[in-house]
Amino acid sequence: MMRCVALLPGLVIAIAASVVAGEIDFHRDVQPLLRRHCDRCHGASQQEGGLTLADAQGLLGVAESDETIVVPGQPDQSLLIARLTDSDFGDRMPLDGEPLTKSEVQVLRSWIHQGADVPKDWGTTGHWAYETPQRPDVPATDSNWTRNPIDQFVLSRLGQAGLSPSPDASPETLARRVSLALTGLPATPEQLRDLADDPSDENYEALVDELLGSPAFGQHWARHWLDLARYADSNGFQADQLRDAWAYRDWVVDAFANDMPFDEFVTQQIAGDLLPDANASTRIATGFHRTPTCNVEAGVHPEANRVEQVFDRVNTTATVFLGSTIECAQCHDHKYDPFTQQDYYRLFAYFNNTPLEVEKQSGVQFDFVGPKMDLPLASEQESELVSLRQQLTELKKQHDSINTDEQFRQWQQSTRQALASGRAEWITPRPSFTSSGDEAAEILDDQSVLISGGLPGSTVYRFEYANVAQPVIGIRLEALRHDDLPGGGPGRGDAERTNFVLHELELNVQTAEDLRSVELGSATASFSQPKYEVANAVDGKTGTGWAIAPQFKKEHWAEFHTIDPVAPDPDARLVITLDQRFGRGRVIGRPRISLLVGSPETADLPDQIAQYLMSEGPLKPGELKKLRAHFDGQNPAVQQLQRRITATENAIDKMAPPTTLVMVEEPEPRETFVMLRGDYLSPGDPVSPGTPASLHPLDDDMPANRLGLARWLVDRDNPLLARVTVNRLWAQVFGRGIVVTEEDFGTQSEPPSHPQLLDFLALELQDEWSIKQVLKTIVLSSTFRQSSSMTSQQLQQDPDNVWLSRGPRYRLPAETIRDNALAISGLLSLQSGGPPIMPYQPDGIWRAVGRNQPTWKAADDADRYRRGLYVVWKRSAPYPSFVTFDAPDRASCTVKRPRTNTPLQALVLLNDHAYAEAAVALAQRVLRETDTDNVDDIARYAFSLATGRWANDQQVRVLVGLYRTERQRLTEQPDEVKQRLSVLPKTFRDEQFDAIEVAAWYSVASALLNLDETITLN
Repeated sequence: MMRCVALLPGLVIAIAASVVAGEIDFHRDVQPLLRRHCDRCHGASQQEGGLTLADAQGLLGVAESDETIVVPGQPDQSLLIARLTDSDFGDRMPLDGEPLTKSEVQVLRSWIHQGADVPKDWGTTGHWAYETPQRPDVPATDSNWTRNPIDQFVLSRLGQAGLSPSPDASPETLARRVSLALTGLPATPEQLRDLADDPSDENYEALVDELLGSPAFGQHWARHWLDLARYADSNGFQADQLRDAWAYRDWVVDAFANDMPFDEFVTQQIAGDLLPDANASTRIATGFHRTPTCNVEAGVHPEANRVEQVFDRVNTTATVFLGSTIECAQCHDHKYDPFTQQDYYRLFAYFNNTPLEVEKQSGVQFDFVGPKMDLPLASEQESELVSLRQQLTELKKQHDSINTDEQFRQWQQSTRQALASGRAEWITPRPSFTSSGDEAAEILDDQSVLISGGLPGSTVYRFEYANVAQPVIGIRLEALRHDDLPGGGPGRGDAERTNFVLHELELNVQTAEDLRSVELGSATASFSQPKYEVANAVDGKTGTGWAIAPQFKKEHWAEFHTIDPVAPDPDARLVITLDQRFGRGRVIGRPRISLLVGSPETADLPDQIAQYLMSEGPLKPGELKKLRAHFDGQNPAVQQLQRRITATENAIDKMAPPTTLVMVEEPEPRETFVMLRGDYLSPGDPVSPGTPASLHPLDDDMPANRLGLARWLVDRDNPLLARVTVNRLWAQVFGRGIVVTEEDFGTQSEPPSHPQLLDFLALELQDEWSIKQVLKTIVLSSTFRQSSSMTSQQLQQDPDNVWLSRGPRYRLPAETIRDNALAISGLLSLQSGGPPIMPYQPDGIWRAVGRNQPTWKAADDADRYRRGLYVVWKRSAPYPSFVTFDAPDRASCTVKRPRTNTPLQALVLLNDHAYAEAAVALAQRVLRETDTDNVDDIARYAFSLATGRWANDQQVRVLVGLYRTERQRLTEQPDEVKQRLSVLPKTFRDEQFDAIEVAAWYSVASALLNLDETITLN
């Protein structure tokens, strides 16, 4: 099984093929070589040795050595060839780069041999990409191969190269190809059968329309746009915290799904907040420029960080919408393209009116801030939120009316008087103790009571105290541990579950005449078991109680304050009873009682508050604020209101809408300067917002803000936007662009392989600004429908398919490989939108890149199998299998992902947990959907799900042989069978099949998911 190889530098080999075909074109073949290898030293801006190779006069002129640079018809007499190939003529050129390849030199030799034709105006006319596209004449043809103008352009170029188009791919292959190209998902078995049964153009177009209308279309095409937008769910850098931006991702999906006109798509992302009719959707769209990385590490300078983000916005705008490497002009005039440093900072001025996006919190810590907006809520949620906010306002009014300033002053005065008599304190007098059970009791030196003996079903402990000389205002019960208790206590049950249940605690005053009950109020505890809160111990109900499970083998305490002080009485005794009725030894093994005595005003008064109250001088505002907060906290009515306020605030927080990052303009525009050497601390001349002088002019009535820039970008006179856009669409469908340097349309770019086709498509896009219509035209063409099989002639003359002599064939993008496997297995969830999801990934990956990181918790429901578009994108630790298949970290704008071919990719497909899950599910699917014992039929169906075509007899024999070998082996390996099936969560396991059968077909499924054909669009 052969892996697809990365694309080679296409035009080098394609040009060599043109040489073989006997045709050399100066603009297409020669100019790129001169520009790539010679312009650095002999271009328009620099002429080493007085030599320029940037215009016709210089190229055909004489060097300082009086030797002719190019002698038409005589390559061996031309100094150009000698200096490139023969060191006897001096240092071999170029001095600062690799020598030209043999095929490149041969292009130059052939061009000279054919007469060295140089257009007379070359070097004086503008670069092709900066010229406004003109609608080209569609080449005439009498071939019945052509289906639309794309084919006529392609067929004409094939004829010039001496090539012929390939026949159509099979209907099944075409159905799978167009489905993957338009939706990123394989065609369903029903779609494959339908096109195979009726391969007519009308039926194929119906399939294309179905795919263009599918929700999967928007999800698939959003993936590429998010690379351009450098979208991620985290800040980047070492402190790579997550942030909410997923609403922008969903906006992009919806825009593609609804075929938003591309000029509106661009305008809303650049300046949706500045539109006259701006709304929530257009503001969300500006998330395009809130996606740059943001450094919140210690030591960051907020303004330096802001400037770096503005640089990123300028550079990304130029790359995405102009296909230009304008970042070169950040420090100096562009060396190759017609962009000055002043041009750069005029663009910079459009984006310079942004607020800071980091701010200092404390010490050296910074936080990510910047503008956000609340996402709209559903109408019923909005109504409920309004109601809660009204309730909160009313509660706060009630809160402010209870504790008046006069009450506050009276409290300060009375508490000062109480403090003058001494602070309330805890005392632990020796009790008189009895129990209603048969237990033995020993009062220890610390006044605790150690209980031993039998374990009664219920018991009441009774503590009595005489001669308490101060008012009692509270009780503390401690449940202590002891080595003589089972498991050490604090309960007397078994040694493992050392729990207790206190049903009721009572405080009484015993006199000779009667027994008076004392009401207990607030209750607090070290810990309370759920549904056994400490307040249950003083609620007057013996059916409730306080317990401490699962915090066994720990000491615990509970405190209860009296509603009113218990006045000292020398003729009375205090009686405290602990009623315990749970049985099974769930009683306290070593209780100790302490009494809080003194003035109620000083009970639990913090030392700092006491100091404020006893201070002789006036309090500072902050001290007075703390004093008032303590006072408010002592009022039961205030406490109750505060609890209601807190509960209402929590309810509001839970209902608070999620947020998304958006662009906003500062009220006062910043002044912008040219930054000398690109340093924001070295301002040069001031500049105003404006566009590059070398491109189409900016209308005078355009506003000097991002909206004016957006309208300039989508102006039909812009020579770049439409070309750059359709070239990327073409590249996503065919695997390479008409201009192979998708990110660069400047003078250092590769020339278009089909310039007239490029302009035709650009003008088609401008007609309606419809992305779907352009894609439909592309995939309906015969060019797209060709077989991807390669002939020996194509291998020789068009190895990289530059001239489109066959259909596309390339390895799928990282997310599509996973989506494809999930769809094949039947696991794929088509749920769309919302916060990012976490599928399975190995442990420890996030912790390895920083501290205080959120925990990765793999979803165990259908979210686990949503499309790769929705997987959380953390810049410092992207999803591992995506990285293996060349997904970027999105720290910057990525126009074209590389396509590498590494052994690690095969290991991922065979061993990664996600693909193991897919293999189990695929095994279950083929057994369920075939419902047969014929292993040949099962293997054939599994192969068709993975590849979109039927296996031949040889392939079926290989797959069945693998199945039988594995089934025999696994019969004696029950642990491996269990291990294989256990990778799939129980919710998704189909228990109707024999485990060994599923495990054996798992091996076949895993092999199929690893096939080159499975992960390739072909």
